Amino acid sequence: MKVELALRYFGLNYSLVQPQIVRAVFASPSRKVPHLLIDSEPFVESERILMVLERYAAPLTFPHPDDEDKVSGIALVRLVEDHLYHIICKSKHADPDTTKIMWAEMFPYPWFPAGLWTKLMQRLMWKRRLANTSIGGLTDDEVREEAQKDIQTLVAQLSKTNFIASDSLTMYDFTVAAHIASILYWSIDNWLAPLFREHQVFYHYLDRVSGAVGGFDYKLPRS
Repeated sequence: MKVELALRYFGLNYSLVQPQIVRAVFASPSRKVPHLLIDSEPFVESERILMVLERYAAPLTFPHPDDEDKVSGIALVRLVEDHLYHIICKSKHADPDTTKIMWAEMFPYPWFPAGLWTKLMQRLMWKRRLANTSIGGLTDDEVREEAQKDIQTLVAQLSKTNFIASDSLTMYDFTVAAHIASILYWSIDNWLAPLFREHQVFYHYLDRVSGAVGGFDYKLPRS
């Protein structure tokens, strides 16, 4: 979503393919998405892709309104990508109930051992990946407290400005909006989503971002 919002803002023509997870691992140079192809040349990592898109769209540039607060923009993007993102991952990949549902929907085959795969992925995601993050040594209750802090920080900022670092769209909104939408509109409910849904400011914010890039439906499966 982060990359697609930028593509929409620039009005660039593109086609979106959402491969199955196994195919993505082998098809992408970084073994993950997003993976952008421009004239058969691959680009990976969303921040790098945004820089490439700005060069490709020249003379157009990302928005920089007069009231842009770069310090807040950078700080909140870091909050979302380096802290809240790990909480989102834990809620999706390390929950004993909803994670099993997620894998069963991703692989809707009678032969696929969703329960066994869930336990394996929980071990991989939590012990190997999340263990070395800022929430790695926290209990479930402590992670929920951290989630509330991040949510309240975003609510406070979005209660002051229409967008994350200005009253107008900035490039920081691509990142923040994508992460908020990834949990607010997540098709499989979990403990984190209701914490976001308590605050209508997030829905209004996502609507403003969508309108600023010419329309974007966060909920529709695009293929």
